[in-house]
Amino acid sequence: MKNIVPICFLFVMSSTSFAQEIKGISFSHQDWEIYCSNTGTCRAAGYQNEEGQNEPVSLLLTRQAGAKQVVSAAFALANFEEQSLPAVKLKNIHFYVNGKDLGQVAVDGADFPIMGKLSANQVNGLLQQAKQKTEIVFKNANLHWQISDKGMTAVLLKMDDFQKRIGTVGALIKKGKADESTVLAAQPKFTVKQIKTSSKPYLTLRPTDKRYAALYQNLMAAQPIPKQEGFCEGAYDGKQTAPQAIDLYKLTNKKVLAATLCWRGAYNEGYGAWVLDESLANKATFVTEHSSEFYNGILSSSQKGRGIGDCWSSDEWVWDGQRFVHTLDRWTGMCRGLAAGGVWDLDQIEAIVK
Repeated sequence: MKNIVPICFLFVMSSTSFAQEIKGISFSHQDWEIYCSNTGTCRAAGYQNEEGQNEPVSLLLTRQAGAKQVVSAAFALANFEEQSLPAVKLKNIHFYVNGKDLGQVAVDGADFPIMGKLSANQVNGLLQQAKQKTEIVFKNANLHWQISDKGMTAVLLKMDDFQKRIGTVGALIKKGKADESTVLAAQPKFTVKQIKTSSKPYLTLRPTDKRYAALYQNLMAAQPIPKQEGFCEGAYDGKQTAPQAIDLYKLTNKKVLAATLCWRGAYNEGYGAWVLDESLANKATFVTEHSSEFYNGILSSSQKGRGIGDCWSSDEWVWDGQRFVHTLDRWTGMCRGLAAGGVWDLDQIEAIVK
């Protein structure tokens, strides 16, 4: 799971609900997970139970913050063995909740993963059963997919809690009689103006350079709080883990980006990134140790959840002329074999970059 990264903004009070700074969250329990972003939108995804021979499947429930917001649902159906099936085998797939047929679902194409959306009646039929043991099935005469209900109630309760709906008429799990005048207000994505910079280093300092030790020590002094044991140890050189070369990029306002390989795993690696002034002597400001690329003023990170690439985390930090602003924090969903690259965009941070 990814770490929770807060993002805060101040907004004007709304007459119908209480606007406030919103910190994105993530939470998972058994076969379900939820990501809520700085806009107040929550996205909860459930998957097949991995015990037995259950085919890959996922259901995504999305609800925006604010009063009288409905839940929408999308689904993804996959197959462990086949990349596609004849269209005739995919006809007449129905959605069932606790054995009740809630009607046919429309699917898009014959290549896996097959995507589609539930109707409002199908979503309501599911939510009415969400507080109890729930059998959730997509099937026709040829195929069968089952969404696990393990963790669903806990995740939907977390959605209610984050959006401040507990005890209100709009709650999914803990309904009450209160109106929705005090639920969490939806917030717009914040906007960041990208200041373009050089994408190539103007200087690379290797560990043998006489200026390297002082700069490396300066960078290592600026790290996440609380400090991490083994922070930015570098890469294995055949004998031991050792610090790597430091690339320096010119930013703007006499600022410099310093980047060095901090860690390397079986199929991922992460570069540390810091901002400091051109003297390289003043205190550095730590940005991330998960960067994958720096281009045109944007630090980006793309990391696999596992080697087959069926789940990814992505982040971006945009240079606004003064600092790197965290503008994207996204997860594609649990590693359950649905598709290379994942199927969902589960955001904790959403922004508009201009």
